[in-house]
Amino acid sequence: MYVVEVKNLSKQIDGKQILSSVSFKVQEGEIMALVGPNGAGKTTTLKCIMNAMKKDSGEIFIFEKPFHPSIKKDIAFVTEHRKVFSNLQLADYYKMYKTLYPLWDDTFFKNFLSKYGFNLNDEMQKFSRGQKTLILAILAFSTNAKLIILDEPTQHLDPATRFELIEIIKQYVNEKKGTILLSSHEIFELEEYATSFAIIKDGKILYTDSIDEAKQKHRIVSLNENIKGAKVIAVMNNEVLVQTEEDIGEYPRLNQIIVGYLKS
Repeated sequence: MYVVEVKNLSKQIDGKQILSSVSFKVQEGEIMALVGPNGAGKTTTLKCIMNAMKKDSGEIFIFEKPFHPSIKKDIAFVTEHRKVFSNLQLADYYKMYKTLYPLWDDTFFKNFLSKYGFNLNDEMQKFSRGQKTLILAILAFSTNAKLIILDEPTQHLDPATRFELIEIIKQYVNEKKGTILLSSHEIFELEEYATSFAIIKDGKILYTDSIDEAKQKHRIVSLNENIKGAKVIAVMNNEVLVQTEEDIGEYPRLNQIIVGYLKS
């Protein structure tokens, strides 16, 4: 089953074309990464999926149906800007999430509070950017929602906390059978936890696939190697990224595939 399906999504803002015929799919149980540089259209895509921004054209299906407010209880969304309500305490967010999400995991949330020393009486707006990133992510994972959407989930986190959040992302899919769609420009960490990806640049999808399939379809070869019949994606220093079925060169890392398509 496709949890998210985006077909030919287009969007203009103030006369500027932000998205152009964006299409990709997210299967149930996947960790799909929408990856690209800042300003590529990642956040706009996620906002359109959540109906927080109206699309100009195209189709978006969530759980194989057009968006409807009734499905919000099955989706948790952490925005890039980590905006919080002024003067609300963490306790207020806790009560709000617990009320909105019928499968709320109270044990998971309270164990997290204890581990990191967060106080329910703390005001959300007084947290640092990294603390907001972490607590909003944990609120999302405590919902047990079928789909979690994360915009730049590891941004502003220290290395140890980043590692822990990545582990939580993987466990959510492996143990709780959830599905995750996230955006990121941190291409070197995605191979640690993502299962599929879509590369976006200037509002257009350049390539989308599962990570395993993408590695099978591409090779890194030297400049002087015979690549007859292979599709050249990009020249990177003294190496060439090609798409081929031939057993040549070396299998690429995910970041090499992403950089290659962004340079193409």
